[in-house]
Amino acid sequence: MLKRKLWRDFLKNRTQFLSIFLMSLLGMLVFVGLDAEATGLRKSSDTYYEQTNLADLWLQGSLFTDRDQDSALRTRNVKRASLRRMVDAKAQMPSGEPSMKLNFISDQEVSGMLLLEGTPWQPGTAGIWVDDMFALGQGVEIGDILTLRYESVDFQEPVRGIIKNPEYVYYTEDQAEMMPDYGNYGYGFLDPEEFPGDFPGYDTILVDVQEEANISAVKKALVQSFSSEDLVITERNQQSSYQTLDSEIEQHKMMGLLFPSVFLFIAVLGIITTMTRMTANQRMQIGTLKALGFTRKKITRHYVSYGILISVLGAVLGSVLGYWLIPELIFSNFSQMYLLPSWDRSLCALSPAGLVLVAVISALVSFLACQRQLRESPADTLKPPAPKHIRHTVLEKSKWWLRMNFSSQWNLRDILRNKIRSLMGVIGVAGCTMLLICAFGCYDSFRSLADWSFEELMTNRTKILLDEQGGFHLGQELADQYDGQMIVEKAAEFEADGVTKTGQLTAVDDGSYCHFQNPKQQEVQLTEGGIALSYKMAAALDVEEGEFVNWHPIGDSTWHRSRISQIYRVPTGQGIAMTRKTYEKLNLSFRPTAVLTNQIPEAGLWDQEGIQGIQSLDDMKSSMNETMEMMYLMVGILILAAVILGTVVLYNLVALSFIEKTREIATLKVLGFRTRRIRGILQKQNLWITAAGILLGIPLGYGLLAALCGSISESQDMIPYVSKASMLLSAAGTLLVSAGVNFLLSGKTKQIELVEALK
Repeated sequence: MLKRKLWRDFLKNRTQFLSIFLMSLLGMLVFVGLDAEATGLRKSSDTYYEQTNLADLWLQGSLFTDRDQDSALRTRNVKRASLRRMVDAKAQMPSGEPSMKLNFISDQEVSGMLLLEGTPWQPGTAGIWVDDMFALGQGVEIGDILTLRYESVDFQEPVRGIIKNPEYVYYTEDQAEMMPDYGNYGYGFLDPEEFPGDFPGYDTILVDVQEEANISAVKKALVQSFSSEDLVITERNQQSSYQTLDSEIEQHKMMGLLFPSVFLFIAVLGIITTMTRMTANQRMQIGTLKALGFTRKKITRHYVSYGILISVLGAVLGSVLGYWLIPELIFSNFSQMYLLPSWDRSLCALSPAGLVLVAVISALVSFLACQRQLRESPADTLKPPAPKHIRHTVLEKSKWWLRMNFSSQWNLRDILRNKIRSLMGVIGVAGCTMLLICAFGCYDSFRSLADWSFEELMTNRTKILLDEQGGFHLGQELADQYDGQMIVEKAAEFEADGVTKTGQLTAVDDGSYCHFQNPKQQEVQLTEGGIALSYKMAAALDVEEGEFVNWHPIGDSTWHRSRISQIYRVPTGQGIAMTRKTYEKLNLSFRPTAVLTNQIPEAGLWDQEGIQGIQSLDDMKSSMNETMEMMYLMVGILILAAVILGTVVLYNLVALSFIEKTREIATLKVLGFRTRRIRGILQKQNLWITAAGILLGIPLGYGLLAALCGSISESQDMIPYVSKASMLLSAAGTLLVSAGVNFLLSGKTKQIELVEALK
């Protein structure tokens, strides 16, 4: 009998139960989907790293030999060690001269290659193993003869294999770039015997540490083993490729907790309002069941099953859909940014725990919602409920109350006497607005990032990159010829209070192309004598303006201790910046790595000795805009979720309000109120709730956007930005959803049977 009653109640209250079902479905769809994507991405990357033995530590110095390799291997808890020298070169291709990073390696024990096609690398074997994206972009195949140029020396190598390498899951040609353009540059691996000219020796030792070992302890032991002043040790979590992917995964995990919480919270409120109203309306039925001998425990279990069944069904279906849909959508776009051999979906322990949590919360909320009617004896339950003791609020006693018109008084009294229902409406609308603000804000922030980078901070149109052979004289010559500005950009290591980070050192000569902004995005000039520290690097080192930071360029053994005179914001290349005069006062030789100019260099400049490449900032901006396709997907998902959330919540709110106020509406009709006026009264209340939700949702949406922007990699900085148009569009979208739902349901006032409603 109770089962038949259960299904009959589901059909009678299908609108309310459908909203609970949809909120549970959406919440678990996003939660499980992002968990499957993030956990799968973590599992795929970890498998790749383990398969190729990605280094735990990178030791960089001026020169390492086989003896140094043996010394590293003798260090406690060091499992493997490999030698490498990496140089910047160019490939002579029909389409131009794309840059390549050539890695001359002693073996593949650490950070080895994953062979996709061709023959495995062997020590002493002639040839080059090139990355698959470069081969695809440049049309390189196995057996082709690749002509390379390093320091004005051309040499040829047969292509022996197409490979991937774990240190290049994410990489850009220049540190100033945010978005990769794979295929237009690449990397390759060769034997030291293939080095053009005399091999100068290795500059890096790659170390693989025992799994149970403490990385910091091994790092200290290596410093003692080498006792070299110019030794720089980089940990895995400081390596750019690893750090960027790791931050991406953590960001998605955070999103997987933030977004579902909105939907699940609405589902809980839906259970509370629906079950409270249902048990109140079924008071006589509950009394009859008690009189027929049904125990309180059995009746309680019956009503608790309503919330559990609906929410768990929605959660299970949402979990299945999320597991298969969300990772597929994200992986299809992320495969253009991150280079992994496989993309697998997987679940962590949180997903099953999430299902259990939904069931437990639904059971608890349903239990509490129906306790009021179940506590009474059968005799009392069979009686009509005692009239509510209604007290006039302070507002109703004030003089302002009498100045209000009837519709305002009626709606305010209804809102104050149905606080939970009204709160549910405000929170639901706020969630809708929050998601819309976040969606459009993501789009605005990404669009403004390109303008911020290429219109405000870097006002040049061309960047001439200089290689190691360039030197000051070539840079000065190019700056004079093209009215340019010389800059130095090189890797550096920073330390403050025991925290060590790697980043970028930037030194700028006089000119008007390189600009700096403070945290409020106001343009500032670099001061003489002090250094400026980027906002994200300051946060990573936990230092502030006026404090000191220790630093040194990679490859230079001399450490410098400088006071932070300014904090500036920059999208990429987190680190320190200073003027040329400050740089030279520290006894550092100003060897420009690039020249910024607004002029277009002559055609033959690319082939000139000392020129590594020429970048067009317009091309870089276009490349960044092309990646907006990924942002379109995210924006579209958030907008769809917001519309569903707003529609379901408002429909449930209006429908519930309409059912509860049927008697009052019938009374107004009997008193002579026209249908149009009654609909206006109902819509007025919903408009108030919608307006309150919008006002609450705007700051919540901006806060959610700020949290997303703050969770990106330490090497990148994105300022949250929501345009006025986006705010208006979000508010208008929420109002449109509200108006549509109100118009749909307020029309039911014509269908009320007056005699039946007034009984």
